[in-house]
Amino acid sequence: MIGGEEPPTDLPIAERLENAIAEKIGTDKLLGVSVSIRIGPEERWQLTGGLSKQGVPVQSDMSFGIASITKTIVAAAILKLEEEGKLSLNDSISKFLTLDKPQIDEDITIFQLLNHKSGVKNYFQGAGLWPRVEQNLDSPIHPEELMDFIGNPVFTAGARYEYSNSNYLLLGLIIEAVSDQSIGEFFRSRFWGPLQLNRIYFPDDEAATGPIASPWRDGDGDGVLEDISSEYGEAYHSVFWTAADVFSTASDLSAWAYHLLEGDVLSQSSKSKMQRYVEIDDPIFVGYGLGLRRVIIGGRTLWGHTGGMRGYGGYMFYDPLKKVTIVLLNNQSRSEDGPILRHQLFEEILTEVLKEVP
Repeated sequence: MIGGEEPPTDLPIAERLENAIAEKIGTDKLLGVSVSIRIGPEERWQLTGGLSKQGVPVQSDMSFGIASITKTIVAAAILKLEEEGKLSLNDSISKFLTLDKPQIDEDITIFQLLNHKSGVKNYFQGAGLWPRVEQNLDSPIHPEELMDFIGNPVFTAGARYEYSNSNYLLLGLIIEAVSDQSIGEFFRSRFWGPLQLNRIYFPDDEAATGPIASPWRDGDGDGVLEDISSEYGEAYHSVFWTAADVFSTASDLSAWAYHLLEGDVLSQSSKSKMQRYVEIDDPIFVGYGLGLRRVIIGGRTLWGHTGGMRGYGGYMFYDPLKKVTIVLLNNQSRSEDGPILRHQLFEEILTEVLKEVP
């Protein structure tokens, strides 16, 4: 859209989509976006808009931090290990981890971690965590140390739902303990290698395979975004770890979503388990399965995940009835209107695409 006017409906869809993106790009709007849209397995549209950094436009081959969309991959890894007979979702975490952490109930089950019913407090909220990160941006923080930033339990395991990144930190430790592989090795051997996805990677274990969209953040709250590329050392990657540290192009991420939810990445039984959701009292984010959000956007029921981390934000969702996958990645955080603009743009893109799908 340009100037707030609705684009003519007789324009080709690619032009309508480009107009929708252009209307959301600019000063005090979205800095840059990369979008991939699939109908079935076919990528039908790749679209970009805005800047990676001053003088450098976003390109479709740029990777972005996908933040908590990482949880879809971690959950799939756990379900893959269950398919291989190496664990059960009903197993307690003490079967695989010796924690000796009084703030973590070792009788919590893997299932409770996956759907955020463990009661384990979010380590991102731990006092002193971010000063610890920022005191040496090039020094990684081991997951064992990250657990020290977990506070007292929020509730008794199984009592209710509350989203916590600590759940997926613990799941990462279980994946490594059970598989005897690093997280990056496991993801690539089970998922990305077989699917021939070469532009999705886990920076804690792997090097980037192409250009990265520069991350921007309003760190001091003055309303001005700053390029924080220089801050992305090993400390940032390690602190996000299996809660949020996968990077990907929009194209590879949309392929992942399609293969996860429609393909044979997992058995039908495992996919059904992923969609066994806890209801949430929210008009949009209505449920949480195993590493999957169930949402209502544009009147459609979609499955996937959102993501937000320092310098990046994104949406990855799949419409199972129309077999439409849409990924929208953005290179900014802590901007006042960023989250609502991302949501609005995703909904506009979804609405336009569904006009083309019988």
